[in-house]
Amino acid sequence: MPVYFLYVIRENRRCILRTLLSFLLVAVAATGQTDTKGPAKQSRPNVILIVSDDMGYSDLPKFGKSEIPTPSIDRLAEEGVLFTDAYVTAPICVASRMGLLTGQYQQRFGIYGNIYGEDRTRLFRRQTLLPAVFQDAGYRTAHVGKWHLSGNKRMQYETAGPCERGFDESVAIRGGDSAFWEGTPVFRNGKQFPAPEYLTDLWGTEACAFIDRAHAQPFFLYLAYNAVHSPMHALDGDRAKFPKVEDENRRTYDGMLLAMDRSIGRVLDRLDKHGIADNTIVVFLNDNGGGGSTTRYALHSRNFANNKPLRGHKFDVLEGGVRVPMIMRWPGHVPAGKSYGKLVSSMDVYPTLVQAAGLEMQKEQEADGVDLLPFINGKNQSKPHEWLCWQNRSWSPRTPGGPVKPKSKIHNSAIRKDHWKLVRMNEKIGPDESAPAWQLYDLSTDIGERKDIADQHEDRVKELSALFETWRASMHPTLE
Repeated sequence: MPVYFLYVIRENRRCILRTLLSFLLVAVAATGQTDTKGPAKQSRPNVILIVSDDMGYSDLPKFGKSEIPTPSIDRLAEEGVLFTDAYVTAPICVASRMGLLTGQYQQRFGIYGNIYGEDRTRLFRRQTLLPAVFQDAGYRTAHVGKWHLSGNKRMQYETAGPCERGFDESVAIRGGDSAFWEGTPVFRNGKQFPAPEYLTDLWGTEACAFIDRAHAQPFFLYLAYNAVHSPMHALDGDRAKFPKVEDENRRTYDGMLLAMDRSIGRVLDRLDKHGIADNTIVVFLNDNGGGGSTTRYALHSRNFANNKPLRGHKFDVLEGGVRVPMIMRWPGHVPAGKSYGKLVSSMDVYPTLVQAAGLEMQKEQEADGVDLLPFINGKNQSKPHEWLCWQNRSWSPRTPGGPVKPKSKIHNSAIRKDHWKLVRMNEKIGPDESAPAWQLYDLSTDIGERKDIADQHEDRVKELSALFETWRASMHPTLE
């Protein structure tokens, strides 16, 4: 039997068994026969981790000048903490999600881009993902939306699907992108079915249904939208709400983001309905910078997002590729309406959520992220990170004027410390290759990374480059 079908059968069986077990536990709880000393007491907070896809940094009114109303995301910011200097670990989907769900630099696993295959992802597949920590503690765990961590589309492999990595149930698209229309193939616990509605609406429907089923016990929900990733598919009614936007592609993008905010709003309202909003941590962030709007960017990532005033887009280690909107709400535990301006990372989500729930980090697993709660609550006045590093496969045109494509073992790198950002482009990875010169930017005066001042601050370049090389030496060589 082909490996693909073995994968589906195994994933389906495991999800079904976990679902039956969960229903039994809920039934026992309803009769008052639970052991109150168990690890998943109702006093423990629920967790909802929301991830958007390829959204522009300035496409949210709270982060930039945007024509798109996002009242639901705005509500999260008004009732929680907004992180102005938040970064993901990579400017591309797979690598970024690996960093988020492991709390580590994915370079520890030899991942420097969108890498597929059982062998090349073997180190990543050995890691305990964030949902598995909650599942082991008795939480009900669910994944809704984009996965993209067990291959791409029909190229799937065993022991890597959502139900193999810590989720009791999953309804998902598997690859990096998908049509949004009704009828699009979607997988519930490994079994394919046609989407009954517009995909962004479906994710909201499924998330709300999960909350309805699980609200009586602690739960963990990973809600990973594929909006606003291309293809550019928006409902006519949503597009029609932006008559003053002249560019047709941008109008479609606006409609897609509007639908995502509406879907998020339904989830927040469902928490209110069940009276559990105060006991639920909600984290929102984007997976990487927005796609470009010119033919330089491949169709599968061209989505007309707005990253201004940042330079660069998805694929870039410039600010426009790795700096993202991030918000955390937990009423009564984190300050409402606060902006936090120190350096934070998507890697911090893992330890922050684990420790907020009173759970234990994996002792045998590296932890590059930190618990952010003491920092945002003012108990720790130091910095969560002194510096952050990036190294990712370069995307550049293979023909003059053509779209960008990945180049094997040609990497872009960067390090940020305080307001200084050091960047190196198109380095050939090999023992006998000489590295290009570093570029240095002062983000306090040049957020757009337009003026290279490396020749004016040689000591700063030397300091940051030494930090970067020390970091790189601790990572695993690329498996591309």
